[in-house]
Amino acid sequence: MPVSSPLVEHVYFHPPVPQEADSWWTRYKAQLTGLTDTARASVEADSRYILQRGILSADTAKPEEWSSSRSRTGLVMGSVQSGKTASMLGVSALAIDNGIDIIVVLAGTRLSLWRQTYERLVQQLDSGEENAQKIKRRLLCPPPGIAMSEQTLPLTTTYRLPPAQVRQRLSQGKPLIIVAMKQTDHLHALAASLRANVFSSVKELDRTVQMLVLDDEADDGSILDAIVESSQDPIYGRLKQIPRAIANLWDPPQGSPENLFSTYIAYTATPQANLLQEDHNPLAPRDFLISLRTPLDVGHPVDTSDPGNLNAPRSSTYPEAVGIRSYYTGGEVFYRRAEAAKLCVPTTNSVQQDLADAVRAFLVAGAVRLHRSGRIGPLSAITAQFDAEHEALACVAPPHSMLYHPSAAITDHFRGAEDILLWAGIQDRATARNLLDAGDARLPDSLVNDLRAEPTPWAQWLDKYRASAEAIEGEFNVLPPIKFPDWQSIETLLIEEVIPGTRVTVVNSDPNADDRPAYTPSKDPATGKWRAARDTCTIFVSGNVMARGLTLEGMTTALFQRSSANPLADTQMQMQRWFGYRGSYIELCRVFASSDQLALFRAYHDVDEAVRTAITERMMNGSPEPVVLQGLNFEATGKIAGVGNLPLSPGARPFVTVINEGKQEDPNAEVVAKLFARPSSDLTVADVQRGRILDVPLKLTEAADLLDRLTFTHYRPGRLGFYADFWSRIESRAHAISPLPDRPFYRPPVRGGEGDLTRRACPYAIAAYLRLWSASLTRPITGLFVTGNPGDLWSYADLGRKTAEQPRFWVGIRYGDGATVSTGPLARLPFKIRATTKKVVGGELKTTWGASDPNAGPGQYRGDVYFDYYHRNLAVPISSDTAWRPSGSDGQILIYVNQHPSDLYPTVAAGVCLPAGGPEQFAATRAGAATVTRSLS
Repeated sequence: MPVSSPLVEHVYFHPPVPQEADSWWTRYKAQLTGLTDTARASVEADSRYILQRGILSADTAKPEEWSSSRSRTGLVMGSVQSGKTASMLGVSALAIDNGIDIIVVLAGTRLSLWRQTYERLVQQLDSGEENAQKIKRRLLCPPPGIAMSEQTLPLTTTYRLPPAQVRQRLSQGKPLIIVAMKQTDHLHALAASLRANVFSSVKELDRTVQMLVLDDEADDGSILDAIVESSQDPIYGRLKQIPRAIANLWDPPQGSPENLFSTYIAYTATPQANLLQEDHNPLAPRDFLISLRTPLDVGHPVDTSDPGNLNAPRSSTYPEAVGIRSYYTGGEVFYRRAEAAKLCVPTTNSVQQDLADAVRAFLVAGAVRLHRSGRIGPLSAITAQFDAEHEALACVAPPHSMLYHPSAAITDHFRGAEDILLWAGIQDRATARNLLDAGDARLPDSLVNDLRAEPTPWAQWLDKYRASAEAIEGEFNVLPPIKFPDWQSIETLLIEEVIPGTRVTVVNSDPNADDRPAYTPSKDPATGKWRAARDTCTIFVSGNVMARGLTLEGMTTALFQRSSANPLADTQMQMQRWFGYRGSYIELCRVFASSDQLALFRAYHDVDEAVRTAITERMMNGSPEPVVLQGLNFEATGKIAGVGNLPLSPGARPFVTVINEGKQEDPNAEVVAKLFARPSSDLTVADVQRGRILDVPLKLTEAADLLDRLTFTHYRPGRLGFYADFWSRIESRAHAISPLPDRPFYRPPVRGGEGDLTRRACPYAIAAYLRLWSASLTRPITGLFVTGNPGDLWSYADLGRKTAEQPRFWVGIRYGDGATVSTGPLARLPFKIRATTKKVVGGELKTTWGASDPNAGPGQYRGDVYFDYYHRNLAVPISSDTAWRPSGSDGQILIYVNQHPSDLYPTVAAGVCLPAGGPEQFAATRAGAATVTRSLS
């Protein structure tokens, strides 16, 4: 027998480092079984980035890096149904491993969302059997028995934090993990529990204690607007007081321990309102902005060998080697890449026809998916029994869902569900409503009879899905080709399983509606057997409640009949529950909505991608804080009062009214004189010499250079301040697509400071716009519209055509009725210039464009805005509803040489005429906040 080693006592001066197997991240990573290797690496890389560049980026030993309340705030932008919860749990795991003591997860304003997040946290972050070892490694609040209890318990019980356990866990370096509902009563109860049971233990510790607060769906309830702060939500009461209640978790009026440091992170897919919050909101993101990534077939690859490499190149998407079945199918797929697959179906003027078309599409798609699965269908699953939960999951076809969104009104949801049942053959509304109230409204046999009698409108969907599959295969290089069963097989499955097994239900805030979808098997306590999940094939009729985190698994079809006189981008973006990981059956997906609504969805996606790109650029290159974008016909958010629209374009006819004084020689006269050393011609109309014009027009960038050469004694803006940032933001988005060889766009005369406040008709801003236009000819920049056609998106435009139609700028000098210019460089030109005598007050012209005669006939002078038309022998527009020149036409820069009899020297002013067809964006601004910027690291 081998001799046993003697027992030896080991004394450690430093405690041993926990083994990798014991780390929270390792346990959490092991639960991510449904993700590809690349996706897991992405979750880890993004989580480590958030930890290092967000949570741990400030030193608790340096008070200057923290606010007076010892807190920092940031924002993480995800995508709708893309994996924000996975990120939150990953960040929590890494934070605990790195010594964060208290984790607070704010999980929705509704009980269903709170429980959904709680269940997932317990299953993935806090995985394992609830035994003594697990209890000792953390303090979970509330415990599972209370959180999932159907009994109504006092909130003091729900958020009870036993002082002895708190003291023990904190002294041992074990975390407190709290999952709270985002309602004022819950938050006040939690805050009271923290003050009573945690803060005293924190004070006793001879070290820093850190709290991390993760706010899921942070644009829902966590926005503080001074004008509506005291308003009452019709359902949830004091919803607008939530931000104050959240901040009270770490900064209550009674004060908090001096050694407590807190980081608040807002998680949302729609950060418009968060970014527009005024500084009086303690939750406004002041310290960092981070964007998560989603898998597609383009973008910078994830560094799978080193997920902790914070400097690895980033983009909004990353290539997923597994292929389309693991892609995130968001707006880029539905509205852009898969446009040929016709996933978006414009509705008609007939609500009944659209409803019928959408339900048939859903049912046929369900039959196709059922055939591919080879498993038990939804009808058979109702009565099937299984010995174990995993058998119920493995033997039954995966969930198949449809969303019908008739309007925001709760009564319309029940009526919409009744409409589906009436169309399917239920005899009257009363019967339909009784079935819905009973919770088991199934499609009737009469719909099967309808299919048998007239199969053509059903069979057409199989042909459409085949055509969609071919388009998807071509766009995304799908191999092998997607297979489809024949119509006879589909018809049989529709008749025997799909139609009779499909349930219709309402999910909203009404007490008579379902709380949430049920996708997990249930155990029959009487028999001990397991039954399939209730919602294996369900048509959900819903409204705003679906815009907040409730996930419809296996969703293929959406019928969106809602319309709005004042559409809001963030609200309607959240409603697009057809986004998600649907690549394995994307050819079966359909969104039914009006053409106008689909155009809005495309625009929402475009501005959303622009914000995402801007945040990514800020993460990598320190670009300015992103601007919140909206459209001419939609607002970014309705959660903030007083939001305005700041356009990018200087307008159709900007006139630079600033002018130098005639007491000294104008340097701009030299600029004009050098330009007109080039060949030029007189311009005579109706026997009157109107001025002079260059024979060859300037290119976009040449026109920009001309405007930048103009200088003014009393107008010298700089490269710092709001407008400098404004142009830098759009420049960073353009540069992100492909590097700009000639930066910056905006080139004001003062390089080392803010200089003078920028004017709307600023020559340097007009020049920046022309450079943007030139850069946009080779880049599909997101977030840009087209001037003259504000519904058109620049990223969808034919850039080859845009390049061919790019404007040139004719430069002219308009003569006036003053004296002939006799001094300075303009007097040395080979032609005589008669000065204008426009009124000047305080260094600014009081009149702009000169002569204008809207009644001028052929051969007569219509006006200065058409000066170059006469030189080019073009017909002057008779009338126009817009000031824009037609898209594809040239522009002009018209110089006015102004000199009053009392002026010693002539001075120069300029007006610009722009054609339509250029780039435009609409930046959301708060009233009175136009010059306010924040510094985000």
